[in-house]
Amino acid sequence: MKIEKFPPLITFRITSRCNNDCKYCFGPRNIKEVDFLELKKLFRIFWLGGAKAILLTGGEPLIRKDFKRIIQELKKYNFKIFLDTNGDLFFKYKDLISKNVDVIGLPVDFINSSYRNEKNFWAVLKILNFYKDKKNRPIIRIGTVVTKNNFKDLDKIGNLLRNYPVDIWKIYEFTIQSVNALKNRRSLQISKKEFNKATNDLKKGFSRFFKIVISERKDRNAAYFFINPDGNVFIPVDDLDICRQNKIGNIFDSDILDKWKKSVSKNNYNRNIKLTFNYKT
Repeated sequence: MKIEKFPPLITFRITSRCNNDCKYCFGPRNIKEVDFLELKKLFRIFWLGGAKAILLTGGEPLIRKDFKRIIQELKKYNFKIFLDTNGDLFFKYKDLISKNVDVIGLPVDFINSSYRNEKNFWAVLKILNFYKDKKNRPIIRIGTVVTKNNFKDLDKIGNLLRNYPVDIWKIYEFTIQSVNALKNRRSLQISKKEFNKATNDLKKGFSRFFKIVISERKDRNAAYFFINPDGNVFIPVDDLDICRQNKIGNIFDSDILDKWKKSVSKNNYNRNIKLTFNYKT
């Protein structure tokens, strides 16, 4: 593969496996995973190509048995490591994550409950308490997907989060993409007007406690360099009705970067990085 200039942030679904089955999930299912030896090759290629940060997501990335080795390999190249996790398996890797991960993303969609499992909210709260008095910790980014079930209670979530070491609260407009998200569309989706009304006052009310990022669907359209667990690269293309995965090739294809550059929205890509990751405590 010819080494060309990679984008600064690469989003990598390292697994499609997950211990949960969220109503709004649009992640892939039953996709073969690139093995660790191939990952080692890819990380070196990314480094040679000038990539600066890797976002590990899934599925649930902590479910991979080689998760520790993946983190250690990334650190060899001084990548910034961003980790999106549901938090259920955090304490198995708490020291590894605390020492090596730069930004950890955790979900909070309700107070005292979760779309994931009955214990997930408390698992996330336990993590926030774990970091409460620690000076050296990852940047903590809480994600909330706005649905019919919680759009009237965002202020309650904000009032909870203000008591914990949260640096970024990212609030997502619900995306209809595939699997559960598509199946549960009618029971979860709110109108654009309702979304705007629910989120308009949040920056005014909570910006002094943490950075607020309102993530609209249009902002995420064609905004990623996304790799699936099998190495296939895609860009999410959203017509604001259905969001589809536009496969552009495989990460080992010699022309994959040319294909990506022709498909990506550079403005959305750069804006997404700036709003979500260029944040310093």
